[in-house]
Amino acid sequence: MGAKMIKRSVSTILTAALVLAAGNAALAADAGTVTFATGSVSAERQPAAALARGDTVLVEDFVITGAASRAQLMMIDGAKVAIRPNSRLKIEEYVYATAAPASGPAVVTTSNDNSSVISLVKGGFRTITGAIGKEDPADYGVRTAVGVLGIRGTDFAALFCVGDCNAAPGVTPGTIVPDGLYLMVTEGSIEFSNEVANLVLTAGQFAFIPLDTRRATRLATTPPVFIDDSDFRFVAESSAPPPDGSASPPEDDGSSPLGFDEKLGTRRAPDSSAPESDSTEQGSGSGRDTPTQSIQGIDRDGAPVDLTPGNSPDPGNRSISYSTGPLGAIDTIFSGVMDNSPGQYQLDGSNALTGFDNVYPARTAAGPATYDIGTASIGESGFDSMTVMRWGRWAGGTAAVTLSDGTDASQDLGTQSIHWISSPEWAAPPVMPIMGIANYSLIGSTSPTDNLGNTGVLGAATFQADFTRMLVDSTLIIDINGATWTAAGQGDIGAIALLPAHLFLGDYTAVTIDGVTGGTGVFSGFFSQPGATSDPSYPGGAGLTYSLQDSGGTITVSGAAAFGNP
Repeated sequence: MGAKMIKRSVSTILTAALVLAAGNAALAADAGTVTFATGSVSAERQPAAALARGDTVLVEDFVITGAASRAQLMMIDGAKVAIRPNSRLKIEEYVYATAAPASGPAVVTTSNDNSSVISLVKGGFRTITGAIGKEDPADYGVRTAVGVLGIRGTDFAALFCVGDCNAAPGVTPGTIVPDGLYLMVTEGSIEFSNEVANLVLTAGQFAFIPLDTRRATRLATTPPVFIDDSDFRFVAESSAPPPDGSASPPEDDGSSPLGFDEKLGTRRAPDSSAPESDSTEQGSGSGRDTPTQSIQGIDRDGAPVDLTPGNSPDPGNRSISYSTGPLGAIDTIFSGVMDNSPGQYQLDGSNALTGFDNVYPARTAAGPATYDIGTASIGESGFDSMTVMRWGRWAGGTAAVTLSDGTDASQDLGTQSIHWISSPEWAAPPVMPIMGIANYSLIGSTSPTDNLGNTGVLGAATFQADFTRMLVDSTLIIDINGATWTAAGQGDIGAIALLPAHLFLGDYTAVTIDGVTGGTGVFSGFFSQPGATSDPSYPGGAGLTYSLQDSGGTITVSGAAAFGNP
């Protein structure tokens, strides 16, 4: 079987359920209705549409507000969303089982289908939870470039600044507002999570997540960007837009549960069922509590983590790619990628990977297997603190490999290695961009090895991601055993490769050895969210493993590479 067929059979096994789900996908459905709009408010769809009061917003719409423009939405589950100027939100998913559609025949669903997922791409919004979040908080999520928000029935606001908040109302002229995500909870609680740590905020609390480090910080006072609350006030449904389109929505008189004080930090008429703020935590805006000293720890990726709430964050999932060759009865090359839950991967005291689940090639089909370092050892390991990716290779001894049916497929690593690279922990997969091209730089790698016991050097490598076309391009230059190998190829991102959105698979279609063409190659990998990036819409890193073979099928070269700084 050729290398390309091996790679494709692996992806099919991993994503059969995904294909079935995609086959049942419906056309864009109603998500809510515009209850207030002033200035420039539009929906980016095919074709694009200006939005006014009474218009319907759809699943997959980008709702966009211009300068001095605002919009308010009533979602199908009763949730309210107030969108401030210069904002861009995408309605990723919105399904509510008992909702009556704005038009067309009723859709029969089950309660398990409930889902509300919104992505905050730019700007900010305030929302009051509807039925979906109240019935099952697990059905609700807000995605941002620095992490994911979950709720427990709440009223909160979020603002994502990327060099555009310095002139926001309430900010002192000349003040530089750091880029990142600002959060404020008025009622209930929210949970922010990313690959670094988790943070729970309750009523009257604030937090900031910097764009560069992505490490959440509690704030003891109201952030300047939230002091002017005009952009976050809800307008009664009977209210009309101001005649000149520039004034703030009418002030709330405080007689309803939507009333706030001037700093929008304390509700004047709170719901008596709202959870009280924990007196041991910082940042309560109520004035009832005295801030206490925060407790800082170190998470499993070596990054600081806030332990003030009194419990350590739970382990998260990791994306893992590996390569080796030949493996088992397969006499060709192989590279596989798979997401692992905390119970599937294992780390040693240095957080190097010592066990994981991934695909296993066979002549007829590929299936899952469990890999354990066994009697092998960590031949080398690497870590990048910016992308929080780790990589290494197992060498010597025997790696314990167990197939899904219990068959022992242990692999002798006396003359070859298993190369791996792993992402940081994540509670939810990275949010992937839908357009643009990013060029990544090589920031680390394992030493390439062949199946004859030789170790070489990865002299150069490039990696480009075209998110518009959902393609990746990879090149390699390797010196090993007195020969120079070069490889160039292309792969598919996400659903195009029948994979989750942040994974990719590809083929090296041009492989030469000392200038002689005819070799073959494959690669696989994942996108990783943290890292330095000039455009926060791009993932900060990418991890890749590869396997190359000469035209005679006798020499196989494998390795792992980490890329960052797009």
